[in-house]
Amino acid sequence: GDPMTYLYLFQIGPVQAFIAQARRTQDLLVGSRILSDLAAAGVGAAMGARNFQAIFPALLNGSLPQSVPHKFAFIADDEPTKLAAQVEQAIREMWRKRYSQPVKQLVKERIGGGEWEAQYDAQAENWLEFYWVALKDYDPNKHADAYGQASAALSQRKYARHFPQVNEPGIKCTLTGSQAALVLDWKKLSDSFRDNNITLRPNEKLGTLALIKRLVADTPTYPYQKEASAFPATDDIAANRKVRDGESSEGKEVSGYLAVLHMDGDQMGKRLSELKTLKDNQEFSRLLSTFAQELVPAIVKEHGGQMGRLVYAGGDDVLALLPLSHVLSCANEIRWQFYEQTGCKMSAGIAVTPANLPLDVGLTLAREAEEMAKEGFGRNAVVITEAHGTGQLRLAGAQWQIEPEDADPIYVMQVMRRMQDHFASRHISSKLGYDVQQIAHDLGTPNAENKGYLAMLSAMRRAELERILKRRFAEGLSDSKKEAILKLVPELVAIGDAYGWDSLANWLILVRFLAAGGRRDAERALEKEEQA
Repeated sequence: GDPMTYLYLFQIGPVQAFIAQARRTQDLLVGSRILSDLAAAGVGAAMGARNFQAIFPALLNGSLPQSVPHKFAFIADDEPTKLAAQVEQAIREMWRKRYSQPVKQLVKERIGGGEWEAQYDAQAENWLEFYWVALKDYDPNKHADAYGQASAALSQRKYARHFPQVNEPGIKCTLTGSQAALVLDWKKLSDSFRDNNITLRPNEKLGTLALIKRLVADTPTYPYQKEASAFPATDDIAANRKVRDGESSEGKEVSGYLAVLHMDGDQMGKRLSELKTLKDNQEFSRLLSTFAQELVPAIVKEHGGQMGRLVYAGGDDVLALLPLSHVLSCANEIRWQFYEQTGCKMSAGIAVTPANLPLDVGLTLAREAEEMAKEGFGRNAVVITEAHGTGQLRLAGAQWQIEPEDADPIYVMQVMRRMQDHFASRHISSKLGYDVQQIAHDLGTPNAENKGYLAMLSAMRRAELERILKRRFAEGLSDSKKEAILKLVPELVAIGDAYGWDSLANWLILVRFLAAGGRRDAERALEKEEQA
């Protein structure tokens, strides 16, 4: 009979954990490259099918974007089980040829073969999860229904996923904690890289996945060597410049902080379900691909400081590592351009972490912050969180804009950026955030029904904020500067009233920290100055 058209959805997993398990910027970069390469191999295999048409990601000028998302969709006329098998085979082949085999070869050259090889092979083959659904009798004019059905089926398929029972005895991988560490001579392997600074730390014992991420850039066939060697370490990003050799050696206290920015489109499922025809969906995919491929890299380049780096942008999700002073403007610009490009909103999570903290902690915090922006702040929001050495967190959140009933919208990031600039230029004392904490404590909003009483409290907080600001001006500050700062009072009050003055205090304390570039020594110098 006539060939039948199918709608295909594919997904490779497990994604978040795979990328987030990274101690160093290199692990992170390689992790995101691996997933993109695997997805690209899958789409590449599908492109050979009869009447293939991409849905997501969109092909720009006939070629795949640089970061291919781990989920892809297309229509084709080929019989599903056969096509799915070809796609899966292409993905697994890419994994073996470019990643697992070359690293195994490298390790063998360094320390010789042995029992570790069987363990390596088992772990290398077991981690990759692979899901697909195909919907038959596809009608491009009833696209939304078909896509919705396929998505639901894929979710069901994932819930029923098979877990290969891997009960591995022995020491756990020091990076992932999920795979067992390979049983091999780690000291010998680590020593073999000594010339090449710190590829493996002496006390690290890794499972296969972590080892592949760490070593693949040293294999001769790895195509992204240049990118990997140019990707800065966490302390370079924190300092916003290349740290010179010998200036901060491994193990020495690094006083820098950096920001991990994780952003994600809001309610994308809902938006996709509104795209009625195949053409609509392809057009929307093209907007997303352009955003990820062209707009985001340009924004990070322009707003991300000298050392800010994009790790990936795969459609509606973005991960970047940034110097503290640049993170707010970068996040704000990305969400504006996403809205301009797609008409969709976006939420952001920002984690401020010490450069010497393992990167996976910051990645997890940023993802949790982004989830809190969606759940706790009703989407279209940003949450910033700072991890101190003591493990306690300071957290602030807000929607990107507040819409007062009788006034223009207040753009929270613009207000905070201005405060950041005033702190950075030493126009205001760094104690301001703590003063606002005191206001929150003394004039906090009780659960009163009395509107008049609440209005009076609000007026008192406003007057108190003005009084304190004037007291906290730097000596000899020009009148025009003072005026500019006082102009921000109504907006700061609105933010405090919307989210609580404790939250406003946290914003100011964090923004003050961003302004210092997060360097503890800069903090101490400022404190000394103020005590004097």
